[in-house]
Formats: sequence, structure tokens, C-alpha cells
Amino acid sequence: MRILVTGARGFIGSHLVHALTGRHEIYATAREPGAPAEGVTWIRHDLRAPLESAALPNSLDAVVHLAQSRRYREFPDGAADVFSLNVRATFELLEYARRAGASRFVFTSTGGVYGHGDESFVEEDNVDPINFYLASKYAAETVIAPYVAELQVVVLRLFFVYGPGQGQMLIPSLARRVLAGETVTIEGNPGIRINPIYVDDAVRTLERALEYESSLLCNVAGDETLTLIDLVSMLGEIAGREPRVVHTPAARAGDIVGDTTRMRRELGVTPSVSLRDGLARLVATL
Repeated sequence: MRILVTGARGFIGSHLVHALTGRHEIYATAREPGAPAEGVTWIRHDLRAPLESAALPNSLDAVVHLAQSRRYREFPDGAADVFSLNVRATFELLEYARRAGASRFVFTSTGGVYGHGDESFVEEDNVDPINFYLASKYAAETVIAPYVAELQVVVLRLFFVYGPGQGQMLIPSLARRVLAGETVTIEGNPGIRINPIYVDDAVRTLERALEYESSLLCNVAGDETLTLIDLVSMLGEIAGREPRVVHTPAARAGDIVGDTTRMRRELGVTPSVSLRDGLARLVATL
């Protein structure tokens, strides 16, 4: 299969390219090319700018759009950057995929589009994005939706993917603070409940999405649900440090937990890495 992967040097993208190498012909876009690898063609492309179709292969089988804005926390100053990558580039890649004869388009959204709730979110639930970044992800989903008439489209709503090599996302940030003996601030007590998924298991869902024979909207999350204070306590146990925690009033009520029934049934993925094992692998690299 000839596959274009955007954001190929990012956290999830680099793991996916590694998993696909040797089995598929990969075209990997990034602002700076990665290390040479057999079967991987690196394409220098900043998707904040208009898509340069001439730099991409004339034909291919699938597109996996993983590229993310580094300015997702910077509203409103970073809003144009976020919109360009999440919405405009998504549309341009859809059109490119259609013209290049691709049959599949895979897009990574986020479980954050649901907002907060008291029960595990299922894919049919209403959405309530609470910031510009989340709104842009859902806007991309709405742009993608009509293309099910042209392509087999799989939208994956990711819930707190984590693992070694990750930047300043929630779980590695908490782990670094615990290891450094710094105070961890948690909104509410015991904090929201989440069900994170280890990066290797998340990548398996992407691999299965490339094989899926229809269009699909699917949550991608882990088996184990815990509060933030429980997460910090587990990190402390693994690191051999007593976490220092302070609580502040919660800005909003509810949790961010994804139901994984569809992930298991349609994509055949059951998480294989336990939360404790995954956190231990993360902590060992910090």
C-alpha cells in the first residue's frame, strides 16, 4: 500500500512510520525530514502553507493526517496556525487524496471534542468543544463527513495517548513534575477521570484503520479509568517519589472518558499495555 503520513516526525507519526516501514511504501511529510529508512520517502512540507501537490506522489492508496499545530495552547495568537493545520490542510489533503486515487483517508481527532461528562462518551454523543483547538478538530470532522461519498474515511478520536518521547502533553508533564519534586496542581479533588492509551496501542488502531473496509468514527482509549490524583500517585510509586499535590477549584464538572466498544468491535484492538507498565516505560526515559 502507498501511504502518505503527515506529521511523520511527531510523537504518534514517528511511531506509525516505524510500524509501517517494511510493509508499505511510505511518503512522510514533515517540516524537516527524518532519518533515511528503506521504503520511506521524506517530503519537506510545512502544512501551515498551502498544500504543494506537486511535491507529493501522483497516486497513492491512503492518507493519514496526523500533523498538529505546536501553538494549540496559544489562543488567539496561534489560532491561524491551528486552523491552517486542522481545517484548511485537512480539506486540501482530502481533495489531493481524491485526485490521487486514494481509497482511504484517516484523520486523528480528539476525545476532547465531547467536553466533560459523567459517563463514558460514545461516538453518537453530542459534542461540546470548550476551546478553539477542540473546535477546530470538530470543524475538520464536519469538513471530512461529506467525503464518505468519495473515500473510506476513518476519524479516530484519541483520548490521552502517552508514551516515551512525548513532549509537553498532560501525562509526561505530570511525570516530569513528580520526578523533579515539583508541586503538581490538580483542578478539583480528586480531579477528572480519564482513560489514557499507550502509544503502541494507539498506533495499532491506525494500522487497523488503514485496513478497514468502510467509513468509521471511533474513540481510541485505554482500558483503565482513573482520576488525576490516582494517576499522580501511580507515577509517584513508579518513580519512588512522594508527589506534592495542591488542588484548585475545578473550572467545570465532569470527566473525559471514552467508551471503547467500537474500537474493539470494528478495529479489533484491545489495549495490550497496562497503564502501570506504560507509565513505567515513560518514567524510565525521563
